[in-house]
Formats: sequence, C-alpha cells, structure tokens
Amino acid sequence: MNNKIDHRRQEVQQIVKNACDQLNQEGVDARNYVEQLAWLFFLKAFDEAESRREEEATFDDTPYERRLSGDYAWSSWARKTDKADEMLEFVSGKLWTRLTSPEPEKGLGDDPLAQRFRRIFENVRNYCRRGISFAKVVGQVDKLHFASDTDVIVLSEIYEDLLKRVAADSAGYAGEFYTQRHIIRAMVEVVQPKAGERVYDPCFGTAGFLGEAADYIRDPKRSGTLSTRQLDHLQGSTFYGMEIKPLTYLLGTMNMILHGIEGANLELGNTLEVHSENVGEKDKYAVILSNPPYGGKMAQDNQTNFRVRSGATECLFVQHIMRNLAKGGRAAIVIPEGVLFRGGPDRKVRKELLEQFNVHTILSLPAGCFLPYTGVKTNVLFFDRLKNGKATESVWFYELTNDGFELKQTRKPIPGNQLPDFLAKWRDRVEGNNSWIVPIQEIIKRDYDLSAKNPNRQDDYEHRPALELVQSIKAKEERIMDLLGELEAILEG
Repeated sequence: MNNKIDHRRQEVQQIVKNACDQLNQEGVDARNYVEQLAWLFFLKAFDEAESRREEEATFDDTPYERRLSGDYAWSSWARKTDKADEMLEFVSGKLWTRLTSPEPEKGLGDDPLAQRFRRIFENVRNYCRRGISFAKVVGQVDKLHFASDTDVIVLSEIYEDLLKRVAADSAGYAGEFYTQRHIIRAMVEVVQPKAGERVYDPCFGTAGFLGEAADYIRDPKRSGTLSTRQLDHLQGSTFYGMEIKPLTYLLGTMNMILHGIEGANLELGNTLEVHSENVGEKDKYAVILSNPPYGGKMAQDNQTNFRVRSGATECLFVQHIMRNLAKGGRAAIVIPEGVLFRGGPDRKVRKELLEQFNVHTILSLPAGCFLPYTGVKTNVLFFDRLKNGKATESVWFYELTNDGFELKQTRKPIPGNQLPDFLAKWRDRVEGNNSWIVPIQEIIKRDYDLSAKNPNRQDDYEHRPALELVQSIKAKEERIMDLLGELEAILEG
C-alpha cells in the first residue's frame, strides 16, 4: 500500500513539474504560473465536486443541476487536447464570459457561488497564448484527482512550496508575508479550534491559518470521528475570511480546496474599510487566527470606524479582532514588536485589551523568523474573551530564540527547535530560563508595556547575536520616531 502511495506521490510531483516546465517554455514566470495553475486546479476540483454531487443525488433519487454543464464542464472541454486552438478559443471566449458575466442568461447568476466565480476570474488571466501549449498544461492538470487523499496531500505540499518560493522571489507578494508553517501550527495548537466553532482570519492571504485549522479539527486523535452534521458544518459554516488582493484571494480559495474545504466563506475586500465597532454576538467568531499586514498606513477618513484611531494597520487589525471575538473565544495574532511598547493609540489599545480580555500568553519570536520577507521582530499575542468577563491577571511570556531554522535569508533547518518546549509549558505556564510570568500590576506600572524583557537574562551585548542587536537598535529608533510623531501631532493640534 505504501509503495502505491509513494508511486502516486512521484507521479503527482512529475505532473505538476511537467505543467510548470511547459509554462516556463512559454515564457511565463514563476509568479504567473502559480496563478495559471491555481485557476486550472480550481476548475478541475469544481468539476470533480459537481460529479460527486451528481452521483450522490442519483443515489438519493434527488435532482441535481450542475452549475457548469455541457460544453462548459471541465470534463467536456479539457479532454479536447487534439483540437488545441479550438480549446484555447473556447476558454478565452465563451467559458470566460460564462464565469465573469453578471447577466443571468450569459453568466452563472447572482448567488454567492456565481459571485465567487466572478471575483476570481475577473482578476486572473490565461498566460498561455498558443493553443498547443495551453492544451499540454490542461492535459497535465487533468491527470490530477482532487477526490484522492494522496493527490490532495501531495498537491497541497507542492502548491504551498510554490507559494513560498514565489513569495521569497517577490517579498510581500503572496499574502503580504508568507507565515511559516511551523509557527501557524504552534498557534493552532494553542487556540485548539473545535468542530462546530466558527474560525476567522481577517486577512487570510493564502489561507495558511484556515487550512491548518481545518486539518486540526479533522484530526481523529483530537476530535474523534466527526458526525455527518459536523462534517457539513465544517464544509460550509466553519471557515470565514477576507482578503484585499484578488490574486491572493484565488490562491487562498484554492488552498482551502486542497485542504478539503470547498465551501469556505471567503470574501474579497478591505477588512479595515468594512470594520464595525458594533458586531452582534451571533456574528462573532470562536477562533481568530491571523498574521495581519504591518507597516501599512491607513488614510484618516478610513479610521473613523475605529474607537482608537491610528494610521498603523497593525493597530487597527488588533482592534478589529477584539471586536469580532465571541464570548468563550480564543485569538492568536502575529504582531510586530512596536505594538507591544509604542505609546499613543497602541497604548490605548493595549490597555483596553488587558482590561476586557484575558491576555494569557506572549510568544516572543526571534528577529529574522520571517526572513526572507522581513527582518522585523515579531511576537504572537494570545488572548481569550472569557465567558465570565474576567480580565487579564497575569501574562506568561516565552522567549523563543530558536524556531528550528537559521535566522538568515536561507532559513536552513538547525537543531534545537524550542517550539515543542513552548507547547509543553504554555498550559501550566511553567517558568524557566526563557519563560516568566508578569502580574497585571507590574504591567500597569510599566505603563502597559508588554514587550518581552527576560528577567533571567542580563542584557549582555557581547553574547547577543548580531541580528538581534541590530533589531534592538531598530526597535529603539522606531520608538523615538513614534514619540516624535506624537509630539508633532500635539504641536500641530
């Protein structure tokens, strides 16, 4: 059995390699062939899902009408590789009109599924200009089977590796910064999403958090065997998110399909523009996982929706997550160091966070953890909204100095990964050389400064890594610039 799986794994890897090689020969660069493969995968996966639903409907003796039927079904046009030019002409003309037209007689209608198709296909393109080249790529994709666990697992690995490489080539391209998989898994492990809960990422990017949460919930060791009702809820009522970039939206949508979730509620739009301070409890989420874009600036007229106004997108995203966390909910977000110590709006948000939520854990990540995309020092902020309304009494800090990879552009694996130690200690809040507890009274005395200052370590400049020293200097400079900015605002006022 294992030999059969290994053989299929090699076959799938070869199929994707062949498709990439063909696109490369056509002069399509890596960034664009990820887009090309994504929408082809999407149509092939959708066709398989329609065939599956058709079979189930026949078994249950209930009618099922395909959304893409006849000539428009993948299983019809994708097999005509012997008529390559006709195939290309059909896809570029008739099929594209079907997928993007808002007119009911030409398009797919105006329900959520039709809208999703329009959002995707209005913002992608076919990079193959020759019929023969397009037919060869389609022929390779047609060999994949999205109903097969082996194919989906291997495809998911290949796809995420492609996304990672593309993001490295053009930092910030795929979902701002590509969140390292081992960091995501540690965050999911702490918040522990459960079947029946609603999981949200306000800037889902390539859907790394939502995909890992899906895998976690489905894991029989953690959740047991899920009932039919739980599986239906998992498909259509569990995963929610918004993404501002059209291409990244497609990549994230495709990634969720590869994780076996076809009905994720993913929206294309600007989360901060649609933010509301008054969210009904039933519309909130039990679990929020995110790595919001940071370093961005928000126009003043778009800050009016927020209780604490700030030009820094990271400060606004923290507020958005606070407003959308349900009673009994758990949140984990990656934030830049400045959010934990800056004055002004950040201080106001920290004070509110500590007084209205239980900020139980701060995981201080090493500078360089998000290389090659950014060298910014980051932390993971974990907080709950307790049903009894209790606020923060103390914060457990863990200073991670080794995440299992070199803190260089190459990020090669190294021994000494401390993430398993963090996961073993966080629940009981074990104190040690790199973990400590700070009571709320002490945090208030520090003027709500939440930056990780390890009391067990002397600030020994001789023995600190060079990258950490540089990051420390940059953080201090950032603090000075923020103070100057606040002063400037006071003087202007």
